[in-house]
Amino acid sequence: MVAFATVATIIASQAIISGAYSLTQQAIQLGFLPRMRVLHTASHEKGQIYMLMVNWLLAAGTLGAVVTFGSSDALGGAYGTAVSMLMAVTTVLAALVALQWGYNTLAVAAVNGSLLVVEFIFVAANATKLLAGGWFPLLLACVVAFLMLTWRTGYQMLEYQRSRMRQREDEFVDWVFENPPVRLPGAAAIFTAGSSGIPLALTHHLRHNRVLHERVLLVSTVSSDVPRVDPDQRAKLVPVGAGITRVTLHFGFMEHPNVMEGLKLACCDPGLRGIDPERITFYSRRVMVIPSGKVPGMAVWRERIFAAMHLNANLPAAYFGVPTAQVVEMGLEVEI
Repeated sequence: MVAFATVATIIASQAIISGAYSLTQQAIQLGFLPRMRVLHTASHEKGQIYMLMVNWLLAAGTLGAVVTFGSSDALGGAYGTAVSMLMAVTTVLAALVALQWGYNTLAVAAVNGSLLVVEFIFVAANATKLLAGGWFPLLLACVVAFLMLTWRTGYQMLEYQRSRMRQREDEFVDWVFENPPVRLPGAAAIFTAGSSGIPLALTHHLRHNRVLHERVLLVSTVSSDVPRVDPDQRAKLVPVGAGITRVTLHFGFMEHPNVMEGLKLACCDPGLRGIDPERITFYSRRVMVIPSGKVPGMAVWRERIFAAMHLNANLPAAYFGVPTAQVVEMGLEVEI
């Protein structure tokens, strides 16, 4: 029985670890968590990943639970609450997915509703163990949800401020034609989170250096609701003018947004003919968030938490798989 329990524990722990990696990666792509380093451990399978930060957080949480409760019997209340609520939440999410996929509403309500009744009985039974360890998974869930909502709201506030500071495309093109800068041979790519306007990194670069590459790509990534995007739908090109092209790369929520692979597909388009992705200079921004309370949406103390999360987020170039030898970083300060 001890050997059987040990094997079962190893299997369950591996399932939890793999699930935590996948859910974290999808939460990052959906904009609920800051960018973290993702290592792909298999060349033949995209889903096999390793995330160092998540691994250490799981280790810290496990050790904290063992030290706090001291025995498996004391952990019973926490485990029962976690499992019963997980079953209920999974049933609700499965019902929402089934409705989104077009299944009959009555059939979904009958199947998932009957399962939910049984699961609510388990939840109610474990509610009596709330003070005997059931508070632990609820506390963890509240902390994670708070951080995710703080990041999402803070990022929306940051993007609002950056959109106000961005120069309009037509104004930028007129500025380039009226004050022609030195045009460098080759191509440059600038990461941008917006779907319109000129990135702040490009505006600062031109204003202070007075040079511009002959071909400039405004690269942004979009996470779709589908698991994977077909390669022929990966890249969308929109000419801006003055040698500038907006490149929008679409990725599924189960795909890692590899910008280099996306640009290789984009450069096959006649509009980008002659551009070698291996020789592009990537301009990446390093934004320093300054909490000030100027933008409504969060208290200043939550803005400070978002600023700390943003400071420790993985840089865009590293997250999107761009070789460091092709990257030039530019620092910006934005108040929220």
